[in-house]
Amino acid sequence: MRATGLLFSMATLALSAPLAAQTAPDGPGSVEYGRQLTEEMCGECHRVSARQTAKPPAMEEDAQAPDLTERLADPGVTEMALRSYLRTSHPVMPNIRLTREETDDIVAYLMTMKTRAR
Repeated sequence: MRATGLLFSMATLALSAPLAAQTAPDGPGSVEYGRQLTEEMCGECHRVSARQTAKPPAMEEDAQAPDLTERLADPGVTEMALRSYLRTSHPVMPNIRLTREETDDIVAYLMTMKTRAR
């Protein structure tokens, strides 16, 4: 019984090591998971990465959907501002409820884009 618990603990630690490597260096959240979430949840209406060469169709139709790759160059877009924005509903956006972990992941990813936008 005790050997099984030790084996389980070692397996859990081994499996979580690659995830820890993806954590943002300056705060909580996984950059890679944040990228995936941002592309899945926001990419339909917003340009969310430099890999997107064209604006999403919804962004072409709706001038209110900003290009996040450009928006992140604004010095006023801070980690705190992003967290606040993501946790607040907006009338022109779908009401997406993010968990704290999802918010951490998305903010971690967006902050890496912000450093590249400088």
